[in-house]
Amino acid sequence: MRFVSFGPRGNERPGVLIGEDSILPLSRVMADIGIAPDGTVRNLLPFLDRVREGVSVAVDRGDEVVPVAQTRLGPPIADPPNLFNCGANYLSHVAELGAAVAPTLPVIFQKPSSALGGPTDPIVRPLECVNFDYEAELVVVIGKAGRRIPAERAAEHIAGFMITNDVSARDLGEGESKKFNTPALFQLMRIKGWDSFQPTGPWLVTLDEAPSYEDIRIQTWVNDELRQDEYAKGMLHTPYEIIEWLSATTTLQPGDIITTGTPRGVAAGMKPPRWLVPGDVVRIEMTGLGQMNTPVIDEQGARVGAGEGSDG
Repeated sequence: MRFVSFGPRGNERPGVLIGEDSILPLSRVMADIGIAPDGTVRNLLPFLDRVREGVSVAVDRGDEVVPVAQTRLGPPIADPPNLFNCGANYLSHVAELGAAVAPTLPVIFQKPSSALGGPTDPIVRPLECVNFDYEAELVVVIGKAGRRIPAERAAEHIAGFMITNDVSARDLGEGESKKFNTPALFQLMRIKGWDSFQPTGPWLVTLDEAPSYEDIRIQTWVNDELRQDEYAKGMLHTPYEIIEWLSATTTLQPGDIITTGTPRGVAAGMKPPRWLVPGDVVRIEMTGLGQMNTPVIDEQGARVGAGEGSDG
């Protein structure tokens, strides 16, 4: 199944993609199988077999569908309990940013849910930012709760895969860390946590229909110029190892979003860097998971002047 959330921002409804261009709303299916019909895609993840049967019944009886072209697609998981991001998980990316060594353990941080957006929603460059960057990443969505999940059992806890862009304001991280020569004062939230900095979609592909993660090709274009092109098998830590590491700390919940890092080709790795600017369009495609097309716009309001991009 390919789950979608569709409709106005903040009021998205759950659905499944039928064919390539129609959405079957799931409210009636949810009622039929004993799930609250006002729920979200997250509420369906622990019951995929029942949902699959309900969808088959709905298609056979001719339930009304909504053309994809006539609605907005929101983030497939619009209300995740947690939004976990994994950084520095491809050797190619670590190398392009000049790091001398690669991490030996997964590097995990969190974002607020307000960062989420749909697959065609704009990504918004903050007033304070000049060094605006993209990071195409494969997403794992948790379907079954668990803690201390061993890597060899992790697939049992995965609902499916989808695409994301871990948008970054590269110039807003130093804060006071440079002033006091203290890495602990590095402002990761200021790089990663702004509204619109985690577009996802276009749909969540359940694990039974998704390719093996190793076979997923990650490609990013900026204005039709190919920037990133690598298979997910290039990860330093597999999705299953990330789940094992993360679940040792916290109980994972259905609907949790876990990103898995980006390969080389980001703007910061180019010489000179080629930052995103308003008017650019970022297109990300992954094998079997569809594509996202997100325009870049500026935050509304006066931009800062000669010191533009300074964080204080």
